[in-house]
Amino acid sequence: MSASRVRIRVLDIVVFLVALLVIGLISLQTYARGRGSPEITISGGAQGTTQGTGQGGGQDAVQEAEQQWIYPLDTETTVRVPGPLGETVVEIADGTVRVVSSPCPEKICIKTGRISKPGQWIACLPNRVFISIRGRRSEQPDAISQ
Repeated sequence: MSASRVRIRVLDIVVFLVALLVIGLISLQTYARGRGSPEITISGGAQGTTQGTGQGGGQDAVQEAEQQWIYPLDTETTVRVPGPLGETVVEIADGTVRVVSSPCPEKICIKTGRISKPGQWIACLPNRVFISIRGRRSEQPDAISQ
């Protein structure tokens, strides 16, 4: 019986090291993405009117410009977000965020209450205001995984 020998060549080692490097970089980028403290993103659809100066005369044109504010969750501040119905007041305090007042008719955004975890959000659709928390999720297991 003859024993077969496996010969490892230099190119085999190079291919193995390149594959190992690619796997390491992908893993590093995937797991490092959620690092850092959570942050609050507030988007508001301000709607304003501008005077037209074109050939059509003095017609008004509606111009929509979305503004965005980003704050760390541990900030203590109040943000006034302009919208088409008026001003929505957002409070960031004690690691939570909530809508204090809004000119919308049903006040669902105010009734949502405080949010504090990544993935949670508050929306005021009539006034075009959206608040979300992004960032690293809590390391504690939830009720399903316990």
